Amino acid sequence: MTAPQRPAAHTPFRTQVRRASGLDRNPLCRPVDRARSRAALALPLVLALLVAVGAVVAVLAFRVETHAEQETARHRHAVTATTVGPAVTDDLRTGGTRAHAPARWAYPVGPGSGTVQVSTGTPVGSAAAIQLDDSGVPAAGARTDAAVLSDAGILGVGAATGLVSLAVVGHAVHRRTLDRRAERSWEPDWERVEPLWSQRR
Repeated sequence: MTAPQRPAAHTPFRTQVRRASGLDRNPLCRPVDRARSRAALALPLVLALLVAVGAVVAVLAFRVETHAEQETARHRHAVTATTVGPAVTDDLRTGGTRAHAPARWAYPVGPGSGTVQVSTGTPVGSAAAIQLDDSGVPAAGARTDAAVLSDAGILGVGAATGLVSLAVVGHAVHRRTLDRRAERSWEPDWERVEPLWSQRR
């Protein structure tokens, strides 16, 4: 017996819908074909949902981080320090422009001193803007809204990319499983359907 040709790899969308809904009355349409159609129709919907999840993650992260930075800003105080020593480049190997220098500053809790970030070549006695916490200790200032937005966007894109990748891999594994099932059941199914198809008794 000559085995019939298998269905084309690219099935029309209308046929996919009919198969997935069980409306395709073609006797050659097997349960595994319906499962394939359901998987093909479900994948775009799942991917769209996961992209939406990534967007929600980004929005939530932006809100949480914005609130955190606002709290940080409430406990940061801009102060002008005066360098009292030469600037030392942070990384001589890269020839960077960032350096640090000893400095002093005044603050309501009392005078303070320490090391501050300056540009390479900053002379002694130069003014440097720094941020102090409530106790008068140098601390990192709050991030800008643009930085928070960028980080939230990266997080959202990363989440969406990871979820979409898992979905695509899962779909590929499921499709491969269905293909193997179809290969195993092809001849038994054809033995059952061929007499009806050819009107052979």
